[in-house]
Amino acid sequence: MPSNFTADPSTLRQLILQPGQGFYVPAYQRDFTWGSDEISRLFEDLEQGITRAAQGKTPSTFLGSVILVSDRDSVMPKHVDALPTTVLQVVDGQQRLSTLLTVFVVLSRFVSDDMRWLQQQIDAGSKNPLDIWLLNTLGERRDELLDAIAFKTYSGAGEFNMKPRLIRQVSDVWGNDAIHAIYESDMAWLLMEAARYRIQKQQHAAIPVPSDRLHLDLVLRVTAGHIDDLRMGADEVDCDVLTELQFLSDIGMAKALIGSNSAPVVDPDALDDHRKSAARLLVLASFLLNGVLVIDVKAPDEDYAFALFEPLNTTGQPLTALETLKPLVVRSEGGITNYSTSPSAAAFGRVESYFPPSMRADDRWKLSADMLTAFALADTGRKLPRTLLDQRRYLRLQFQSVAPPNGSVEGARAFADQLADVSAFLFEVWPRNGTSPLMSSGTDLDRLCLEVLRSTNHTVVLALLARYYSEWAACPSSASRSEFMSVLRAVTAFWVLWRTSRATTRGIDDVHRKLMVTGHPATGLPAMARRAGASATLPAATEVRAALKSLLSTRGNISAGADWVAKVTVQPLYQTSKQLAKFILLCAHDDRIEDYSAPGLVRRGVPGSFRALTSEAWDSHYSVEHIAPQNLAQGDTSYDQAIYDQGLTDRLGNLTLMPVDLNELIGNKTWSYKRCIYAVLSKTDPNARLTHMQQQLPGLAPKTKNVLQSASYLPFCEFLDKQAVSPLPHSYVAQRGQRLAELAVERLWPMLA
Repeated sequence: MPSNFTADPSTLRQLILQPGQGFYVPAYQRDFTWGSDEISRLFEDLEQGITRAAQGKTPSTFLGSVILVSDRDSVMPKHVDALPTTVLQVVDGQQRLSTLLTVFVVLSRFVSDDMRWLQQQIDAGSKNPLDIWLLNTLGERRDELLDAIAFKTYSGAGEFNMKPRLIRQVSDVWGNDAIHAIYESDMAWLLMEAARYRIQKQQHAAIPVPSDRLHLDLVLRVTAGHIDDLRMGADEVDCDVLTELQFLSDIGMAKALIGSNSAPVVDPDALDDHRKSAARLLVLASFLLNGVLVIDVKAPDEDYAFALFEPLNTTGQPLTALETLKPLVVRSEGGITNYSTSPSAAAFGRVESYFPPSMRADDRWKLSADMLTAFALADTGRKLPRTLLDQRRYLRLQFQSVAPPNGSVEGARAFADQLADVSAFLFEVWPRNGTSPLMSSGTDLDRLCLEVLRSTNHTVVLALLARYYSEWAACPSSASRSEFMSVLRAVTAFWVLWRTSRATTRGIDDVHRKLMVTGHPATGLPAMARRAGASATLPAATEVRAALKSLLSTRGNISAGADWVAKVTVQPLYQTSKQLAKFILLCAHDDRIEDYSAPGLVRRGVPGSFRALTSEAWDSHYSVEHIAPQNLAQGDTSYDQAIYDQGLTDRLGNLTLMPVDLNELIGNKTWSYKRCIYAVLSKTDPNARLTHMQQQLPGLAPKTKNVLQSASYLPFCEFLDKQAVSPLPHSYVAQRGQRLAELAVERLWPMLA
């Protein structure tokens, strides 16, 4: 085992009951949130553990690992003379420690109450050895529970020489008097109140919880309910050792559970409820302190602790890199007092608003990883791995490099602003249901471009787009909006032209990352990452377009539209990407009209002839379908065999757009049948449809007739029926692919030019 950390099995007595030792929960840790379900599971584990311990089996109850870092310097704010001798920063285990300390508080109250009754019996003359043993042993356990709750120091005035065993950064401060001691978190408040009750000899009394501490009140009530069931041996308790009090008549079992024993009780069931309760509470207290085990992992520093946390964490939800960054942001503003009204707080609050506590842990991790990947590329040009450890380390080191004392408050604030902007872009612009006014003020083509990037999961462009979004967010003018939209169109065109001209995506991510970290020297474009370039001014969109066009030529071997046409027409586009095939078909059909000189083909008409590049067209339930079927029906000779021999079935010339349900009507039918269906669906006059079906398709089933009669007009199938040659020639498929590619590039190329 490496010498720079230790991992030892420890009982709760060994873990908690160390003189002058306090647990410190960093600000990045989530609040204490365990509730009814987790507490119920804990008590189920305790019942099973007590049963195992009574049988001599070990370990009895295991609660996983607790990862700690000994670090007094991390306490902020602090009063050095009031600090515990040892401060253990809790990296993993806060929820379990907080729950166990709450159990100690409630259990000590029940124990104290039973001790008062036992003392009354002895004072009244009872000579029962069981009473004396129970009172003395319960007294020892009660003192240990209370020592676990708060520890005594030699500094501090009055009650303030007692310090809560666990406090939370920002909310709490260990102090020696009422002026300096602050215990605002639920746990610190509860532990200090329990210490006060101990000083006042009121350990048996329930601590009233203020109305604004609703979660703490719930935890205390649930915990009290479980302990009350255990001490009364309720039917819900699944532990014969407690319900039947077997240990009172079995000396060996008593020693195993408690460490000592009274004279055997012949008939434990005959005991009154007070003595039964005291005996059960004695077992529970003894077992909690001595029978519950954790792996006590102590790391030399926080980074090492997080490295250990990933493989060892089995009970909680991993903290995101954003949550571990927050204390550094607070510190950069001079502490919590200054932070609350600072620009950093406003920016970081924006970030946190996108990751609310109600968000599922898996969703929080995935979305924060998505955001940080884009942020790192936008900020420094670095490709950030998606592991939590790498994300935490990156954010910490990068923030420390710009924040005091290495940098400035302004640098720290700019870092937080960039985080907020990337988060806003990811949550308000990128999603389909985004709420940003930026896209609502764009054109149909702008919104369609974003949808193409999103639907193909082309997230490598997030960083570049986020940079121009930040410019718009800082100054939401028509000029900054135009710059963003110009870059949006350029990266979309680059992506479509690159990806559809080759079999794989290889190389395109590298292109974008190099743009961020080094720019494109050949065209004079500087590094696009915020802190990678020498200039603080973001280049004009025209410079980005020029760089992408140059890269498409030098690395993509596409110097002109004709180069792409030559490549895309021989690609199995249907297999490459159905979403990109759909976009190319939309581009090709924008403002299309019939080409009377070439039956079955289209050509470009005047502007406004047919609007295909819209979000509505994209969302109209069209799917990419085949004209010549992928799988010929047996005996069908209506399609040129060369279509299949030359691999034309998945190429652009054999693809069209139509709803899936309608395509199922004609899927692998003959070409003559398909031609008739295309003709019907291309007609906008219902009477013309009916006439055509009666004349050309007299044998249609009534259900099929009804479907065709009520179907929407299908503009992308129009004119296909004009190709009347049968079998359908392979030359037509090739010619159609060439024409569609030429029409599509007329729309795509200007986005880069």
